[in-house]
Amino acid sequence: MTGTSHLGVVVGGSLTKSIEVRLDPGAPTAIGHYVMAPLEGGGQLLGMVTDVLLRSAESGPTSWPPPAGNDPASALLREVLLDTGVYTAIEVTPYLEVNQATGENARARRLPRHFAPVEQAGQETVDAAFAVGDRASVNLGTPLGMERVEVCVDIEKLFERSAGIFGKSGTGKTVIAVQLLDAMVQHSANQAANAGRTVALVFDMHDDYGQRIKFEGGERASLKGLHPQGVGVYSLERNAMNVDGRVTIGTRDIQPEDLEVVREVLSSTPAAVDASYECSARFGDSWLDEILADDPSQTVVRKLWKGEDPPEDINWNRVATRIGVHPGSFESLRRGLRKLARREFVQSGGSQVGSVISEIVNMLQGGKTVVVQFGRFGNDLTSYMLVANMLSRRIWERYREAKEDARGDRAKEPNRLVIVIEEAHKFIDRAIASQSIFGQIARELRKYNVTLLVIDQRPSQIDSEVLSQIGTRFCFQLDGDADVEALVGGVVGRSGLRQVIASLESRQQALVFGHALPMPVMVRPPDLPATRTPGASLRDRLRGNGGKSEVTPTGLYGS
Repeated sequence: MTGTSHLGVVVGGSLTKSIEVRLDPGAPTAIGHYVMAPLEGGGQLLGMVTDVLLRSAESGPTSWPPPAGNDPASALLREVLLDTGVYTAIEVTPYLEVNQATGENARARRLPRHFAPVEQAGQETVDAAFAVGDRASVNLGTPLGMERVEVCVDIEKLFERSAGIFGKSGTGKTVIAVQLLDAMVQHSANQAANAGRTVALVFDMHDDYGQRIKFEGGERASLKGLHPQGVGVYSLERNAMNVDGRVTIGTRDIQPEDLEVVREVLSSTPAAVDASYECSARFGDSWLDEILADDPSQTVVRKLWKGEDPPEDINWNRVATRIGVHPGSFESLRRGLRKLARREFVQSGGSQVGSVISEIVNMLQGGKTVVVQFGRFGNDLTSYMLVANMLSRRIWERYREAKEDARGDRAKEPNRLVIVIEEAHKFIDRAIASQSIFGQIARELRKYNVTLLVIDQRPSQIDSEVLSQIGTRFCFQLDGDADVEALVGGVVGRSGLRQVIASLESRQQALVFGHALPMPVMVRPPDLPATRTPGASLRDRLRGNGGKSEVTPTGLYGS
């Protein structure tokens, strides 16, 4: 299979760094393009353009360039020098050896010879490289500058390990997240009940997945709108409409472990969290209600001064001293707990979360994806972190029990679960990753059939051990060098990938690389449909059975 156009010839390079290609005059190419060159013995080397260079054959033309005037002599001199004394070159990072005749692909271990022709890669070469075959896949978009080429990724491979979507606000993270989850839900619906479905638990911070998504250009259909029967919605708000249930948390549900993650946003000290463990041990499940009373309750007095006559002037300072914690730490704990107890979804005096967990788990095991909407609490980071951590930890425990009870019987194992969290660095930064359930899930890889889809603006703040377990990464435009380095550190060709990320525009351009892809790809993801009309749903982009896709009027791809 020849490429769509001849670009130039190989003039040098290195397998571990990049290959230099001298471009033909006027040859069109840019950072992110796929190019290929023949290898001796058969097959093609497939690589990505990671830099564009201006070269000179010798120092003369650049040391004494021709005048900039339009007189005939100057124009002739420039014409003579262009593409002879000076020329344009590209750096290509080699990734794959593709053999379309045998259908075998391998990591690049050979280089083409000097002067080997370099061509732009076509659709058949890209399909052979990404080896989608007859497996269900979702189109990630078109590589930049290659409008007639599409790149697809195997859905099951994408979600068999944790994945991440990173980029500044407004770059298109939600767009790609909805597309991936849309394909997941449709794929799950196509699977038999015992075929190992994949479902998601989405903590929807900004109401982007429930019904409609609001963008600058208007509203777009969201996950629930695309799959009315395949997605359940829960809300924290009391009067939420069109939901399957409400999430409420009883004060007896909150345990000291739940405070570890929200300690910083509550402005509590580490000693205050330590004090919560002492209180829980002394007062049992009702510990939070007991210590939030205006005055020490009779229960507190009886448990602390059991068999003794309590002092007449009992106050909380005396209680703290009796427990064995510093009064200042104890008061810091009480201040933080009062902030939690004021939330509308926190109800005093009982346990509420157990029944909600059972409902959600039953829905997940039935093959449905569940969205937890935060509504007006979405801008309250404390509420988001508390609820996401509490529900995830308890659901993960249910999954762990189910996995262990299955004892290797695949038919009895729970559906694969993908937990979607936004502002991920708040849960898995260096300080609290060891206490957060999300850090544990990421480190254990898919041990209990649970993985993560993290969405974040600051990957550099995520614990490096956790970030190393993120298999597939979608990188939109990022501001800081530290964020870029955090994502590409340890990746083959990372210096070239830095250049690619630096060239991304501010909206809907992404570099995708990692576990589910044989090589990085720089794409422009399709937009979301404005309405749920036949043929326009993102579900139609789900490919399978070896079907060839076509561009639809909406700009999406269907089978």
